[in-house]
Amino acid sequence: MDELRVMCVVKRWENHTTSGGYDQLARAVGGEVVRRRTGRGIVRRVWARLWRQFFPKGYLFDYRFDDWLVEVRVLVRSWWRPPDVVHVLYGDEQLDLLLRRRQLLSCPLIATFHLPPYRVRERFEETQRHLVSGIDAAVVVARNQLQAFGNWLGVNRVIYVPHGIDTDRFCPGERLPRRDCVRLITVGDQMRDWKALDEIIDQCQARKLAVRFDIVALKHGLSGLAHLPNVYFHSWIPEEHLIRLYREAHALLVPMSDATANNAVLEALACGTPVISTAVGGIPDYVDKTCGWLFEKSEVDRIVKLIGDICNEQEIALSRRSAARSKALDFSWQRVAAKMRIVYEAVANGRSPASAADELRPLQKNLWVDSGSGSRHNV
Repeated sequence: MDELRVMCVVKRWENHTTSGGYDQLARAVGGEVVRRRTGRGIVRRVWARLWRQFFPKGYLFDYRFDDWLVEVRVLVRSWWRPPDVVHVLYGDEQLDLLLRRRQLLSCPLIATFHLPPYRVRERFEETQRHLVSGIDAAVVVARNQLQAFGNWLGVNRVIYVPHGIDTDRFCPGERLPRRDCVRLITVGDQMRDWKALDEIIDQCQARKLAVRFDIVALKHGLSGLAHLPNVYFHSWIPEEHLIRLYREAHALLVPMSDATANNAVLEALACGTPVISTAVGGIPDYVDKTCGWLFEKSEVDRIVKLIGDICNEQEIALSRRSAARSKALDFSWQRVAAKMRIVYEAVANGRSPASAADELRPLQKNLWVDSGSGSRHNV
């Protein structure tokens, strides 16, 4: 990797924490960052309006004039000083011009995809079917994406490398003492099963369970139950506040309608907080029975029973905190970056990303020992 020059195309999302999000990978691999810039000048707004008229991109999610400019900058920089690899970190959202003008990019093109296959199927089967050959390697962050992307790009050009988490920033606090009530935290709003969460809160209320629900989201789909005295809403809170909520919670409660990787799940695990979620999409890639509980889609009754059991014996949740932290260490950015470097090396040397799979397997064993406070050392 020391000999490779990697150019990473990144963007930030308003709902991501300061230390969260997939753009952290660029720093972890030591890549050259090309980032979307937003401007409010009159000239820029005029150009953006003209661009929207002539370059509609309805098949992309959140693709804007500023994303198009990023791709232009990548082409210019690549012409001036060609990198060994260009890695677009959000292929679902910021990859278009590089495919249309692929002949102008002289190095391999890697893209990571985060959305469930059904949300990008039209793009890869119809709109840009003729352009997907320009992607030398597709990195997916959940195994449930492998089959679809293998069909679209060919199995040899697709590889699973998990999402990462900053396990130094997100780390456990002091061990929770027994409390008068159980605290559950729900974070995020994308693809959350709000109907199930609504019913869970309703049933907990009907059973008079001593539970506090902390909802951290920019928007939510809860009903009138949101006004209950044991339901607390938080939005636009500092990262330090969110970390404290994770540490104070007995579990992260995130019923999902679908998923690939999930930042909230990784952040909670890194803080030593076990996860109550749904066995859909990529969630089972990140949560197992040692560090949480997974239920069928739309399941409510069994989740409420679990919450009741935790209310009666809080040790049920507390006993999983160590395993939650250990699980998160599997996804530290250092480990994920080590895997990604192997993919870079393979693709830069003309090999398929699938050929790197055997080299990635030894990295499934722990590369780090956690000191308990969030720091670690090599083993």
